[in-house]
Amino acid sequence: MNLLLRVTNGLRTLAAHRHLLRTLIERDLSSRYRGSAAGVLWSLLMPCSMLAIYYFVFGYINQPVRQSFFSAQGADFALTLFAGLNLHALLAECLSRAPQAIITQPSYVKRVVFPLYLLPLTVVGAAFVQFLLASSILFVAHAWLNGLSWSLLLWPLSWLSLLVLATGLSLLLSALTVYLRDIVQVTGFVATFLLFMAPVFYPLASAPAGLQTALLFNPLTLPVETSRALFTQTPLPDTPLLLAHAAASLLFLMFSGWVFRKTRRGFADVL
Repeated sequence: MNLLLRVTNGLRTLAAHRHLLRTLIERDLSSRYRGSAAGVLWSLLMPCSMLAIYYFVFGYINQPVRQSFFSAQGADFALTLFAGLNLHALLAECLSRAPQAIITQPSYVKRVVFPLYLLPLTVVGAAFVQFLLASSILFVAHAWLNGLSWSLLLWPLSWLSLLVLATGLSLLLSALTVYLRDIVQVTGFVATFLLFMAPVFYPLASAPAGLQTALLFNPLTLPVETSRALFTQTPLPDTPLLLAHAAASLLFLMFSGWVFRKTRRGFADVL
């Protein structure tokens, strides 16, 4: 009962500050392209360019390597690769930017009334907007090459629990980095490690049986496998695995929120 009450109170607080959060996200996104000629259009141009490169390299040049692991055609492989990298980008951006969300904003920390949890949530929100923009390119390309499928209505299954996990990571890392600055140096390596230990460039079934179980502990594995299944019309991962991933992500978010609340009292003293 207390757990449900805490979750409800947290959602109410977030709803009360939703306009401020939206403003912070918009400012974060606009600051990335300030002064550039194309502006926010770069958010669409870059995913289009990357998808075209994947289609050319893996659809034509690298066919023997692709066919040794996948039965998918070049277009399908390029799409599923782009989808997997897009999921990784969502998590990687939170890993790389969240540690500095608090330490780079000392003026906000010293304002007693400012809701500090919005700073790491801004990182998540900006990363999610970028993810949605890249995903729109993915859907357009899939519709053009293969047509749309009803199975794609289940697309949120591939990213919803990952988004919850990324939110928890952002809260936890932003709080801990105030006290331990070395975290900033580690997260880049962790993001790269998670990429290659997830079935983005290879299917999970191609890994040895014992290693497959270990790879399931990578938070990217099930989202990537789910995304591949939806875009290639193959069976989804087992429901218990998806439910376990969702439950673990939610519990981790709650733990991270608890750590953030406990540590934020000392932010102003450290900064």
